[in-house]
Amino acid sequence: MCTRETPPPDLFWWSEPYEGIILADLDRQAMRAVAERIQRLSDEHWWALDPSCRLMENDAWVGPTGARFGTQVHADQRELRDMLMQAVHSANQRLASLPDKP
Repeated sequence: MCTRETPPPDLFWWSEPYEGIILADLDRQAMRAVAERIQRLSDEHWWALDPSCRLMENDAWVGPTGARFGTQVHADQRELRDMLMQAVHSANQRLASLPDKP
């Protein structure tokens, strides 16, 4: 998982860990497919940490170590969701910036 404090301002121009993503030359149809794929991946992974968070809210692991883990897993869930939202937003912005071809 990314350990940066904030998500990238524009997913398509951020260097690491997205070095291999080059979307600058995609046409509108290809970018639409990319945006749809990013949305599907976001939908699939949105709830990834939810079971762990729910277990920790129900005191599945107590004590100082459990408290640290609970705090960390909730922070990781927020970070994951922020990154997923940013990826979807960036893809949709990029798609919106491409002209329709007649």
